[in-house]
Order: sequence, then C-alpha cells, then structure tokens
Amino acid sequence: MSKQTVNNQQKPGIISPEKKGMTISESSLLVPLTKSKKLATIRKQSQALQTIVKNPVQNDEIRFSALHKEAGELLTEAQEQINTKINQLMALYPPGKKNKMFALKYGAPESIKQMTMKAIFTRLNIVKPKKFALIESLDYFGNDTTQIEISNPDRNV
Repeated sequence: MSKQTVNNQQKPGIISPEKKGMTISESSLLVPLTKSKKLATIRKQSQALQTIVKNPVQNDEIRFSALHKEAGELLTEAQEQINTKINQLMALYPPGKKNKMFALKYGAPESIKQMTMKAIFTRLNIVKPKKFALIESLDYFGNDTTQIEISNPDRNV
C-alpha cells in the first residue's frame, strides 16, 4: 500500500472535505407528526372516511320508528341469524386466518352487511323466514336499498 491510501482511510460516519455529498446519520422525521398541518388534515380525512364506512347497529327506537313493527321484528331476527351464521362459518377456519379465509369465500363481514337481505341470505345460504318479502330490499341496518337510478344522458336506454 502506498502512503496516501493509508493516510486517507476514514472512519465510518465522518465526511471528508473532498466529498461534496451530504449524509444523514439519523433517520428521524424532518417535521414532527404533531406539528404538520398536512399530516393532520390527512389523518382527519382518513378518520372521517372510516366513520362513514362503518355503520353501527342502530337503536331499536331510532331504526324501527320508520319501519312497521312486524318488519322491525323480522329485521332483528334476520340480524341475529346473519351474525350467528357468520360466527359459525368463521369458527370453521384456523384462528389466525379466519378473517382472511372468510373474506375470500364470502366477502368481508362489513361488505356483506351493506348488501340487501335477499343477497345476504343467498350468499350465506340461510333459510328465509316467512314474510321475508317485508325486509328483502333492506340492508343489514334497516336502510332501504331500492333507490331511483339517476339516468345518464349519454347512455342510451
């Protein structure tokens, strides 16, 4: 080895004056999470989306005020049947993979609850009760899913 190469060896982390590059010795955020306005707005938007997607089970008084009492009772029975069937089907899968495997075969439980009762009973292969026609167009939460489709003027009907 020559004398120059021995003298020019450097320890890691030390920048020689000959090198013009820049290195960062620590991997920390440039702006703390609590002080960033952009990150705070993104966090608020994602939390708002999460609350919209999840539909909590409504109280009987609020939800059934608009529904006929018999339809409300049928809806409650149907919700219990759906929850029981989902729990039974999930119990068949291994504990660590039951959510993933259930979602692959039937769909996520949250997405199933967004479907109409008729579609839910068909997908989960549940026996339909008498007078099922009263609730077949409702979703799991009792919302009526029969909506008027807005026609597209570009589309020929």
